[in-house]
Amino acid sequence: MSRESKIAWAVVGGLAAVLGALFLPGKVRRELRPEPVGAFVAIQVAGEDFATEGRVEVAAGTSFRLHAVLEAAGRGGRRVFFTQAPALVVGGARIPAADVRPWPGPEKAKVLWFSVEGARPLVELPEGTALDSFRFQQIFRPDWPRAWSIPGTLLPAREAAAGGFENPAERPFGTQRFHVRIELFGVASTLVPVATHDSLPADALPAAADRFPTVIASLPGPLAPPSRVFGLSQLDLQGAARSREAEALQAWYEADLAFSYVALLRAMVDRAGVSWEDLEWRALEIAAGPAWSPSSVAAGDLLRAGERVVVLYEDRGAAGLLDYEDLCFDFRAGARVLSLGEVFSGAGLVEWTRLRPAGERAAAAAGGR
Repeated sequence: MSRESKIAWAVVGGLAAVLGALFLPGKVRRELRPEPVGAFVAIQVAGEDFATEGRVEVAAGTSFRLHAVLEAAGRGGRRVFFTQAPALVVGGARIPAADVRPWPGPEKAKVLWFSVEGARPLVELPEGTALDSFRFQQIFRPDWPRAWSIPGTLLPAREAAAGGFENPAERPFGTQRFHVRIELFGVASTLVPVATHDSLPADALPAAADRFPTVIASLPGPLAPPSRVFGLSQLDLQGAARSREAEALQAWYEADLAFSYVALLRAMVDRAGVSWEDLEWRALEIAAGPAWSPSSVAAGDLLRAGERVVVLYEDRGAAGLLDYEDLCFDFRAGARVLSLGEVFSGAGLVEWTRLRPAGERAAAAAGGR
């Protein structure tokens, strides 16, 4: 046989092998395919050409996508990742492009998405109740697509169920955690999956807070601490002071797991470099309408009446003046955006103070000399 004939037969044999693999029975194809061993959620931030596992922090209003990832074990222990993400970063390292692939089957994959939240916006823990009695929940999101790749949202399940999903751009900040379940169905099993793979479950919290798929979006400046607690449960330790539980709750707040009114206000004054006792409060009449400006009332300022304290958020009224239509962050029953008219009603004065970083206060003082 000539050399040319040998080459031709080799090409034909190679093509036959490829075509044979494409049309192999499902059982044989499964044996050749890397075996799925687990699932996780990867997050792709707008402008990035890759998705990453774990915790992501972004500026308020930044869009992101959620990608379901099915990890599989290939020959020789090689890790392969089935996903629609353009590329993956796992454990801080970029995965070779050859190891990131779309799901090949033959089983049909169904992807179900969940958010991981507290049961209620405000959870009261009576005296004698341990903090670890609080449980995080996986909440199935029927309002999200059942697809390998979906647009991300920070909207909690309870707000979506109440119709808040109609205008999600109204609150482009907060914290949300995610869970995915990938169910594989065989040709003869369309009702019961032949295999199910889940990402980190809700009961992995709080221990796995640093690696749980999480997106935290916060506003700039003094609104950063209060804006990032939206979507989290507010925990109220009732009864006499409990130092051990208070310390644990402070740690949860710092890990963006939950928050308390006290921890949040402390974070805001600490960020400004002041103490609560040193704040200067001035009487103010909302209806009198001082102007919104850097030298007057501004976002991040505090208003209080008695023990009720709110954070000024946004001017919504007329002519740039403070009025009852303007928005604030309220933390009486979980984090909410309310108008000042929904918090303070009737005639009378409230107290106002401004949180300024130490450098800004020094500059203002120097400018006034």
